[in-house]
Amino acid sequence: MDERVTRVGRFLHNKGPAEMLYGALVSSVVLAATSAGAKSGELVALATAMVSVTYWLAHVYADAIGGRFEDVDHSAHHRLRHALKNNTGVLLGSLPVLVVFIIGRLFGLDVTDAAFLALWFTVAMLAGVAAFAAHRAGVRGAPLLGETALAAGFGLLVIALKLILSH
Repeated sequence: MDERVTRVGRFLHNKGPAEMLYGALVSSVVLAATSAGAKSGELVALATAMVSVTYWLAHVYADAIGGRFEDVDHSAHHRLRHALKNNTGVLLGSLPVLVVFIIGRLFGLDVTDAAFLALWFTVAMLAGVAAFAAHRAGVRGAPLLGETALAAGFGLLVIALKLILSH
């Protein structure tokens, strides 16, 4: 079996998808906050990217140092290397939101409209991932719709934040 397929499988069966959703939510909140009243799309993109990287590093640090309580056999250096290698989901999850914002800007949208494009994309992504995960787990009918709506609700909260900060 191809090593890449094996790595993707491990990623999907571990915390990967959850971390990616976390990264998407963090970057969308930062994007919503920084784009409120911002004149420069570059500043919004840079701030969102920097906060996403900082958040990822904080996640890595917390995993590496917090894990020492359970893993006393490995050094902090070993735990840090392990955490850097195994906590990429948060960073990867922040990228789609940022990429959609940048694409919106490249297509001529102003900062506010590009931010809303990225935020609505986030709603769709959260709902889509939740629907896929629930369906894969055998959930059907009203419970599937409920899980999907709950996930979309998180994205809608970020849009509400953007609306509040923009006025």
